[in-house]
Amino acid sequence: MTETAAEETPAYRPLFGAAESLAAIGEVIARAKGMIRIFDVTLASRGFNSPERIEALRAFLVAGRAHRICIALHDTDPLAREAPRLLALLRQYPMSIEIHRTIGQARNANDPFVVADDHSVWRQLHWQQPRAIVALGSPADAVPILQRFEEIWELSEPAVSATTLGL
Repeated sequence: MTETAAEETPAYRPLFGAAESLAAIGEVIARAKGMIRIFDVTLASRGFNSPERIEALRAFLVAGRAHRICIALHDTDPLAREAPRLLALLRQYPMSIEIHRTIGQARNANDPFVVADDHSVWRQLHWQQPRAIVALGSPADAVPILQRFEEIWELSEPAVSATTLGL
């Protein structure tokens, strides 16, 4: 657990709409100190093409050479259309960002989430429903989702690289 997370009072709240979720994803990313893990169907409507979100991710990557972003998606094809700024960031930091496509049983996952390190998480209960939760500074909420990400990651394959050939 990071020092900041250990000093933080955990905060948990339900979210009921897309705007609340976008803001909560930003809060989770802002708390990351070393690793951001993202699972989603396509990243559509998550703000990963907004200049503000890309700048937050860039600032995170610049803050430490060992900082990493791992993204697992069911469908990577829409990225070029829906998140060209994210792909530009991938080209700028190819050793720090990995984007995988789920395979096998991981394709059954239907609850998108963003995890910062081992302490903060945004999780949508089902990708087709607006309800979500955010837990900040709460390893008790984040660690099970982190473990879920690791299971999904094991059942995924590299899908998008920094080169045009990877797209």
